[in-house]
Amino acid sequence: MTREPNQAGKAESASQAATTLLDVLSRWAGARWTAMAVTASMIVYLIIGAAVGFDHWWQVFVHSAAAMVTVPMLFVLQHTTNRETSAVLIKLDELIQATTHAKEDFVDLEDQEVSDQEQLHDELHHRT
Repeated sequence: MTREPNQAGKAESASQAATTLLDVLSRWAGARWTAMAVTASMIVYLIIGAAVGFDHWWQVFVHSAAAMVTVPMLFVLQHTTNRETSAVLIKLDELIQATTHAKEDFVDLEDQEVSDQEQLHDELHHRT
């Protein structure tokens, strides 16, 4: 079953929108003012919690809010890590290919089995 051109365009547009959203969230989460806002929120939480005696409903509210922030942040962090790792690997592949004495075995090494990676590692460190 093939996608019609319009459907493929919509899927690509949705993917691009998700990537843009994750990039914005990543920059927002790493901003200095975000850390200050979280610190201020924790202080307010402690003050209000102390005022209401840290009732059960208050603890449930805070734990639920923390879970609702934590789960999406997991996806933001994974997206950012994948993107940065991919960029570094592409740059390394380019550097390896540009080196005249480079072994082709090192290009796309991340796609090889761990045993193959270990063998290349041993060969590299036992060169004289």
